[in-house]
Amino acid sequence: MPALLKIDGLKVWFDTTGGTVRAVDGVSLDIAAGESMALLGESGSGKSVAAMALLQLLPQPAGRIVAGRALLGERDLLRTPERDMRTVRGRRIAMIFQEPQTSLNPVMTLGDQISEVLPASWPRRRRRERVIYWLDAVGISDPGRRYREYPHQLSGGMKQRAMIAMALAGEPELLVADEPTTALDVTIQAQILDLLKELQRRTGMAMLFITHDLAVAYQVADRVAVMYAGEIVESADRPAFFGGARHPYTQKLFRAVPGRGKRGEMLEVIPGGVPSLTQEFRGCRFADRCDYAWDLCRTTMPAWRVESGHGVRCHLYGGAAGLSTPVAAPRPVAVPVREIGPGQPLLQVRDLKVHFPIHSGILRRVVGQVRAVDGVTLSVGTGRTLALVGESGCGKTTIGKAILQLVAPTAGEVLFEDTRLDLMTPSALRPLRRRLQVIFQDPYASLDPRMLVSEILEEGMHAQGIEVATAGRHSRARDLLEQVGLGAEALTRYPHEFSGGQRQRLCIARALSVEPRLIICDEPTSALDVSVQAQILNLLRRLQQELSLSYLFITHNLGVVEYLAHEVAVMYLGRLVETGVVHEVLEGPRHPYTQALLAAVPSIAGNRTGNAPVPPSAGLPRGEAPSPVNPPAGCHYHSRCPQAMAQCRTDYPAPSRISATHWVRCHLYPADTGPS
Repeated sequence: MPALLKIDGLKVWFDTTGGTVRAVDGVSLDIAAGESMALLGESGSGKSVAAMALLQLLPQPAGRIVAGRALLGERDLLRTPERDMRTVRGRRIAMIFQEPQTSLNPVMTLGDQISEVLPASWPRRRRRERVIYWLDAVGISDPGRRYREYPHQLSGGMKQRAMIAMALAGEPELLVADEPTTALDVTIQAQILDLLKELQRRTGMAMLFITHDLAVAYQVADRVAVMYAGEIVESADRPAFFGGARHPYTQKLFRAVPGRGKRGEMLEVIPGGVPSLTQEFRGCRFADRCDYAWDLCRTTMPAWRVESGHGVRCHLYGGAAGLSTPVAAPRPVAVPVREIGPGQPLLQVRDLKVHFPIHSGILRRVVGQVRAVDGVTLSVGTGRTLALVGESGCGKTTIGKAILQLVAPTAGEVLFEDTRLDLMTPSALRPLRRRLQVIFQDPYASLDPRMLVSEILEEGMHAQGIEVATAGRHSRARDLLEQVGLGAEALTRYPHEFSGGQRQRLCIARALSVEPRLIICDEPTSALDVSVQAQILNLLRRLQQELSLSYLFITHNLGVVEYLAHEVAVMYLGRLVETGVVHEVLEGPRHPYTQALLAAVPSIAGNRTGNAPVPPSAGLPRGEAPSPVNPPAGCHYHSRCPQAMAQCRTDYPAPSRISATHWVRCHLYPADTGPS
């Protein structure tokens, strides 16, 4: 099949005060109509820069295309004038950007922004109907109301879905998707992946899918390419790639993926980081991080070698015979992890409710309530991790904010060390804030860009009266950086000078600076590539063992839950539907919603043969999630549940005890006394 897009020798350089950064250094690949190409690699490897170059969206004047061609049919995109590129962007090529918060216009409603993609000749009513169709297609509940809302009124996952709807509305020939499912829960992720595949079948749309999630790549890709330090180091079709990854870097990526099978050990990490791209490389760019490197690797650049469609750039493969059998990777040494047994609850939440009023009219009268959290009871023990999972918009982050008293609870109790936080005034609560800290999902947005790292780390100490002397605060800041794996030289740098994983480490150091006992982790690894994620998870686990920290871990990544958490609580539409010890819930889920979540998780575990993946949508809930403005009567899940009975439509289920530590709210099981 002829290539729809053919990239040949693409080079993109950035002129900086530190030298010329060779972000993309000779990338070549091609994508046929209807084909999906997954592009894998660590942050800083050049994946997004290569994609931005296709659309001529490089930051100016620093970024420049030095060499190469990018043919879309007969048109060379790299040499197309800006006026003509406007007929390409959004129509022939559409892009889903990685960060929806900065990609959506904050002063335009969703409806107006997505309408811009549609033909201007269409009447307004037709455009509105089409926008609502796409909002519904990407899983946004109550699309008619969301049409009139602004980006700040949406959760992170909903903003990502709105970006996807905008890209798909133009029905492009080629979709460039830059980490499009990073902020999405597993059910919406599966729904989006299905939607993309259906569009490909129906329209012949090609897709360049940039991701750090190997399981997602396994589900969506026809072919896979791995990028490292500005160049492609391995490329193959899906069966060959997942059946026998060849490059040592790719093998390490596979071993860094968390899961239940690695629970008793520290995850293997790739030492060091992507090398500086301001240098001119003489040898293999991965040599300093490779377990197999020898002198040749450091003095001679490996050639690109292909056999049977499987290409690799590595000295381990070569010679007159071509590619050899894939080299077996050395087995990582298991590092035992000390598990902390259940103890006294450090945090107790009882019947917590957080309702947000809906205002309407000139007088802003209250016409309804968004029941974001609607009667949640949970507890977190000392030195334990409780994972809170559920679909985007179900209220997980709101629970975290209510515990920290960043939003006022409507009802219920929040007890920390047997103290009622919800009854305390802001001035009385201030001394306790050092004991409760938070790690936000987006480290860049949560760090002041105008403050040095030393100021960021010392700000909390100064506010809480820790280390009154300046010298003492400086010393503690240096110790914190060492504790999270960063050197003291970071103290004099600004947040923008760090990678995403390093910024997340800074957020962890800031949280530790005031000696907390409980840290609320709100999707702290969702935006990180697999190797950096492994470093952060190892760090969180080590700190928990050393300091007896407790975590409330909000996430949609069930692989992380399996690896890190002790207990798990499953949330749906503002309420908990199942709670228990991790192995009980994940190995024997009882609630149909929990079963659907697990069925929707893309996975490569146990299937590294490269066989065609089973579509995760096979286990998806039916229909769309109801709106928290008007939740259904009875069990909130009954409208999507394949096992719903008449009783489910009228009565909300009481808790049923499966074991001493496992509870579920479902009419399929006899009711028992338990947590409300």
